[in-house]
Order: sequence, then C-alpha cells, then structure tokens
Amino acid sequence: MPDQPRDVDVQRVHHALAVPSRRRLMTLLREADGLLGVADMAAATGLSVATVRHHLAALAEAGLVTATASAGPGRGRPRLRYAAARPDPQEEPADGPFRELARALAEAVGGGPGASREAGLDWGRRLAGSGPAAERVFAAAARMGFAPRDAPGPDPGTRRVLLDACPYRELARARPEVVCAVHQGVLDGLLEADGARVRLLPFIGPDLCALDLRST
Repeated sequence: MPDQPRDVDVQRVHHALAVPSRRRLMTLLREADGLLGVADMAAATGLSVATVRHHLAALAEAGLVTATASAGPGRGRPRLRYAAARPDPQEEPADGPFRELARALAEAVGGGPGASREAGLDWGRRLAGSGPAAERVFAAAARMGFAPRDAPGPDPGTRRVLLDACPYRELARARPEVVCAVHQGVLDGLLEADGARVRLLPFIGPDLCALDLRST
C-alpha cells in the first residue's frame, strides 16, 4: 500500500507523455534558458495557442510543468509562464537519478561479468509501472534526467528514441562498459513483462544516445 501514490503519479506521467506534441513541449521547456509563455511555445512548435494550453494543462496535472504568473502590459489577468518541473523534494530528491545510478553501480562492484546489467535490471523493475511499452520508456527516461524524443526508426517495426542531455555522459564516456551496461539493464527490466526488445545505442553523437524499441 505505501507504493500506491507513486503508481498513480507514474500512470499520470504515462498518460501525459502519450501525446507526441506534449513531448515536444517538454523538450522545449527543458532546453529553455528561462520561463516560456504559451505564445512562445505555439510559435516554436507550430501548434495553436489553444492546443498548447490544453497540452500544458495535462502536463501540469501530471506534475511535469510548473506555471508562474507574471504581469502583462496594461490591465487584465496576469500571464502564465511555464517551466519544466523539478521532482517534488519530498518524493524524489533533485539528485534522485544519480542516487539510483550510484546504488546500481555499488551493487555491480565485484559482481563479475554482467553484474552492471543485472544491477540495472533491478532499477528498471522498480520503474516499470504499466501502460504501453514506448510510453513507459519515455516516462522512465525523463525521470532519470534525459530529454527523450522520437526519431525515425531503422525499419517500420522499430521505434527509435533519442536520449538528449544524458546526466551521466562524462562518467559514461570513461566507463561505458559499466554505465551503459547499467542503462541497458534498466531498459530490459523496464520492459521485462512485455517481452519487448530494446537496444541501447550509446553516443551516436557527441552528446546523444538512442535506443531502438521493437515490440514482439
């Protein structure tokens, strides 16, 4: 029973990120230098102002964005400006993804070949939740500190997800056989119940990784 509130939150995140336009808005907000207004996001994405407001409401309901009221020119209601939300400090510390990785690496030390992936499997199982496989991958990647986004797959049956802003990239460059193996394990554990196949593609660009997801 203590885990129930977290399950509900994860379900809301899955639902909110099920719409590609919302993922585009999340990427835009994460990459912004400051707060963004609805008109800014509409211009950047090509969506209508009404559509952006609708998507922001869903993202806010899931706890993924925060709104700040600021006075506009002249009279009238204050305008809302948005930012990507940080995790609730009472639910998950700001360094939560790093603590999870540290825990996985600690479990891997001295464990012999495959220990890093096995440690990642346990982490992935804790993140698994429910819902479509691809949307769980997006939600988990965002929770771990990445900025996931769709890209064309190598074939019609494969969905490719780009992983920008890896929070572990310096460590991963130095020890890919450990860090990337942990992340492959996380993906495998996340989708273990689905039977989906997922392959991590580390550093396909200087600061960019990807994964290929193929449902059975």
